Amino acid sequence: MGNMGFDMRWIDLIMKCITTVSYAVIINENRGRPFQPTMGLRQGDPPSPFLFLICSKGLSALMRLAKTKGLVKGAKASRKGPEISHLLFVDDCILFGEATEKGARALKEILKEYEVSSGQCVNFNKSTIFYSTNTNEESKAVVSTMLGVRSSSSPEKYLGLPNIVGRRKKEAFLNWIDRIAVRIEAWSSRFLSQGGKEIFIKLILQAIPTYAMSCFLFPKSLCEKIENKIANFLWQKGAGKRGIHWCQWKFLCRPKEEGGLGFKSMAQFNISLLAKQESLVAQVFKAKYFPESNFLNSRLGNSCSYVWRNIWAAKDTLKKGLTWRVGTGQNISISDDAWIPNYANIRLLSRFDNLQCDKVAELIDSNSREWNRELVVDTFPKEVADLILWISLAVAPHEDFLVWNGEPSGEFSVRSSYKLLQSLDPTAYALQTIYRDSYKKLWRTDIPTKIKVFIWKTTWNYLATKVSMHARRLAANSSCPRCSGGEETLNHLFRVCPVSMAVWRVLSDINLAVYTQVEFVDWLTMLLISILLTKCRTFCVALWAIWGERNYCIHDRTSRSGQEIVSFILSYVKELDSIKKTSHNTFPVDIKWRHPSGQEVKVNFDGAFDGRNKCSASGVVARDSSGQVLVSSTKIHRGVDSAFAAEALACRRATQIALEMESTNMIIEGDSLSTIKKCMKNSLDKSQIGPLIHDVHQMKSRRNNLKFKFIPRSANKLAHLLATETLKRKEEMYLLNRAPWYAESQARDECIREPD
Repeated sequence: MGNMGFDMRWIDLIMKCITTVSYAVIINENRGRPFQPTMGLRQGDPPSPFLFLICSKGLSALMRLAKTKGLVKGAKASRKGPEISHLLFVDDCILFGEATEKGARALKEILKEYEVSSGQCVNFNKSTIFYSTNTNEESKAVVSTMLGVRSSSSPEKYLGLPNIVGRRKKEAFLNWIDRIAVRIEAWSSRFLSQGGKEIFIKLILQAIPTYAMSCFLFPKSLCEKIENKIANFLWQKGAGKRGIHWCQWKFLCRPKEEGGLGFKSMAQFNISLLAKQESLVAQVFKAKYFPESNFLNSRLGNSCSYVWRNIWAAKDTLKKGLTWRVGTGQNISISDDAWIPNYANIRLLSRFDNLQCDKVAELIDSNSREWNRELVVDTFPKEVADLILWISLAVAPHEDFLVWNGEPSGEFSVRSSYKLLQSLDPTAYALQTIYRDSYKKLWRTDIPTKIKVFIWKTTWNYLATKVSMHARRLAANSSCPRCSGGEETLNHLFRVCPVSMAVWRVLSDINLAVYTQVEFVDWLTMLLISILLTKCRTFCVALWAIWGERNYCIHDRTSRSGQEIVSFILSYVKELDSIKKTSHNTFPVDIKWRHPSGQEVKVNFDGAFDGRNKCSASGVVARDSSGQVLVSSTKIHRGVDSAFAAEALACRRATQIALEMESTNMIIEGDSLSTIKKCMKNSLDKSQIGPLIHDVHQMKSRRNNLKFKFIPRSANKLAHLLATETLKRKEEMYLLNRAPWYAESQARDECIREPD
């Protein structure tokens, strides 16, 4: 651990955790005398997986060293592909080597050295050797005898996944259905509410096959079986008691704001997982299947592996979600490639006669590194030209690169890929705005999940009312069990029944007299939208309580008055209020700007954005340790698409000013946390403000004394004032040793040093 760079204090703590372990053997329900182990790691402890990872670094280093010396030969998927000598996952590993006496001896010596160094021992009873088809029986016998490991003609599963998948693909993954069934069986007797089941399905059941689905494309029939198993659990009324499936699974997979419950379509989720592959996998497949091209232009091939066929299935999803980020523009086709953010048609798909070539570089002034505004306006329709002119360009040219359009960061994510597949589903439909708004309000209301799911079921008439049950021939009649005054529809149950009317009369602060002439579902939707959020909570709890009282009346043969139901509603809401957590601000409201120390200089920046006119203003001020203004600068920017970009432009301007100043240490402060974080990192930023961050990184590399720091808005008042006033006055300025006249008072206030 010392060679890996860990601090000695941390090493001491870890060693204390390991050396203070004691065991005791229980025989006939009597605990024996405790004893301490002398080596090895204890499985089951929270830190043990991390300790296994640290130890496995040693095994990995031994394998790499042996490979460098030519003692071990790894496996290749193709002639030009990377040679893989080992794959590690915590305390499980796969080692690759030649089926020769020399190769076996080298592996045995490596494992022996690792055992002596780490205290871990290989469990040969759980280990197997799998040989390639061209290995003769004599070599197999020699290697197996030398290593003391049994051989197997068919490779066993590794991390629960089959190492080889034959033609019967469905049978290879059936164990995942069994694993889901075991979890369901364990929880079926615990009487989870519908809200509890929703959480259990999303966090546990649908997560079980995630690892396998990130490696293999499951057959559609298998995905449907998994969905059926989960749907049965959702609707069942107890262990082994089949419930009514009120709707199809694909409807439940719609986003919550679109009227669904946000469950995952397993087939679409499978494709999204396959679209995200790690570097080693990418290297192997690139070398074998597209060595001279890229994945988007790759071909499936004739004799391809099952895994490659699975990954290739995700290519269309990537094509639909990838877009180009403009650098030089030399590699981007104006008409054929997707490169304009927020453009509905993705690609232009038309030629332009006034351009010499079909590259985006033709639209950029290479000297000023700005868009050729006149050429862009003359070439494209106004709405397209505006979108192009809003694209940020870096002052320092960089290569064009592909980014994922579904995330603001530009990085691919399974979540956004799945969302893209959902939007492209031809069977999907869009709800009217009024219903979408009502669902948004419902899911953000501060009530238990079980009540939210109940209200959701009510909006779709998925409640077991007498009318619904009678229509399914599950009830002898459809009359109301409480008043027998009519058929028990949703409208009668919640609005007309005397017990319900008594509840609403007492809850007079909720105005239910509106929308009385519309159907029940529309009435419910309009009320959810129109009433305040606090009253919405009471309204939802009241509906849930009325339904609960109705069920008591049927099953327990008892009934309560409207006043008793209201008392329960109010006490329940009061209980919710008592457990509601209060939010805490990250910073105190009154925190102020702090002077730099010694020879340091602080450069504060802020951006102000005008969304209507698509322009922004930057305010930058540099001050020394006494609080005196050294430089104040304001600048107006045209063609700015977001407040996000306005902050990045202001940050770039602040960095430029910091470079121009001669000081030993420069601190650049701003109140945009995302912008500051991007500037602090040195990795490529793929967001829409990436070109601006690229310029900041280029300038930062010229000076080692530049630091970036996030501060709250209250500590950035002077820069904020400069930006907002500049946006109003449309005046640019660059002043030495003073602030503009309208900011002098604020500058004097912040010049006064706050006591520590």
